[in-house]
Amino acid sequence: MTTLIYGAVFALSVAVLVPAVDASTRTGSENFPHIDSSVQFPETKARIVRHTFRLHLPQGSRAISQLKISVPAGLTVRDDISISDDSGQKIDTKVSVNSNQVILTFSQPLSPENTIKITMNKVIISGVSNAWMYQLTATLVGDNTDILLGIARVRSYQ
Repeated sequence: MTTLIYGAVFALSVAVLVPAVDASTRTGSENFPHIDSSVQFPETKARIVRHTFRLHLPQGSRAISQLKISVPAGLTVRDDISISDDSGQKIDTKVSVNSNQVILTFSQPLSPENTIKITMNKVIISGVSNAWMYQLTATLVGDNTDILLGIARVRSYQ
């Protein structure tokens, strides 16, 4: 009986010492533009909504000259899009929208140490999903290739 108790105590001790989650920061990612947040308004299952993304350009990152947003199937995005910096000042941007992609070309490249807010107004929902996944890619100044910034997940609640 004591062997069973000692075995149980040993097993519980080992289980407590093993971490449940192993998380670490990616080296080099602190100087790379990334998506801070994404939100839908209203958060209900409305047919016409507003989707907003916040994109952070940290100090040490390169400037962005163009941003491409892949629109998920089941959504229709209009050219009613506004882009502003963290102070609320509008950013002069050429907006091009086709069936599955939004292209934002900035008249002046977005500089580091800045956060921008991209608001897509009057997004029409024709599909069914609890979460819409937008893929964001950017063209950095000095590059001709698109760099994946991440996936913006916009949730809707009932």
